[in-house]
Amino acid sequence: MSALRNGGGTATKDNHYIPQWYQKGFMSERNNQLCHLTPKNIPLPNGELKKVKFRKWYTPAQKFYKEHLYSTFFGAEVNDEIEQKLFGPIDDNGSLAVRAFITDDQAKWHNSFEVFFTYLDA
Repeated sequence: MSALRNGGGTATKDNHYIPQWYQKGFMSERNNQLCHLTPKNIPLPNGELKKVKFRKWYTPAQKFYKEHLYSTFFGAEVNDEIEQKLFGPIDDNGSLAVRAFITDDQAKWHNSFEVFFTYLDA
């Protein structure tokens, strides 16, 4: 992950709005990559446009992120505490809760109930 200096530490730069763990649930068997359809118009000799979709393959780190989505700036200082202390833990705990609900283990459902809805609410 790209990083910037942040008062002696490193600040995350690329913040995923669709978590990588969630993207991995949709991966094909092609080298742990996701297939994205990319539309393109191809001009034909008769002047018409043919609409086609090309397949492009990406890793979860390469898609569904925005630079500094959760960063705050104070002059030259970059702060990523929103990512590190709020969204990071919500996402980490949420991924465990989601995985609990795809099992048949009702005890895991019970133990993950509140965390699951905290994740959905965020």
